[in-house]
Amino acid sequence: MTATQTPAAIVAHRDTATAALILKAGKAAASMLQLCKEAGKAAAAQLNPATPIGQRIADVVALYADDFKTAGHNVKALFVDALTLHAAAQTPVTVKTIVNGKAQDMHLTAGAAAGLPKHAMREAAKQVREAIGTARKVSPKKPAAAKMPAAAPAPDMTVTATEIDGFSAWLANLDAYLTDAIFHQKIVARAIECGFVITKATKGKVVKGAASA
Repeated sequence: MTATQTPAAIVAHRDTATAALILKAGKAAASMLQLCKEAGKAAAAQLNPATPIGQRIADVVALYADDFKTAGHNVKALFVDALTLHAAAQTPVTVKTIVNGKAQDMHLTAGAAAGLPKHAMREAAKQVREAIGTARKVSPKKPAAAKMPAAAPAPDMTVTATEIDGFSAWLANLDAYLTDAIFHQKIVARAIECGFVITKATKGKVVKGAASA
């Protein structure tokens, strides 16, 4: 076939032999994997090379939609994996295998991986789907909304007995503070900041005013 020649189209149809294998796989759990492999290999002959690879696989799977409804989802999944490996038989894949009790990487083609045990076969099919662009797209998770910081609790304005005692002690010694060279300056300065003026009465002058305890 030259580069300019178009491959002959294959007319899609439901093959009764393939359908029988699918239905049999649904009833025989012990041989399900092997039967699905056989069904996938048989159905590979119906892959249409004239269509994109993802479409040609989907077209063949669609032929057996009713059979999968009877056989079950697991049968369909294994069948699709096997069919995918045969559809892209030359795609290189890497799977884990146990050699002398140790896990090792096995490098092989997708077609050869179709004969591997279930988990290795499914891993190979996953790699093929990623390679041919038919892997399921996973939507990125939205970042969690930032939590608003909790409002600071309102200050407790309740006057405690300790505070009353402390203020009473300071008030009782106010004259000592006011006559102290250092504390007097601090008290006057703070009073000015608060809008008050502290002045000492003229010696001998009686200061009149109401006082409250």
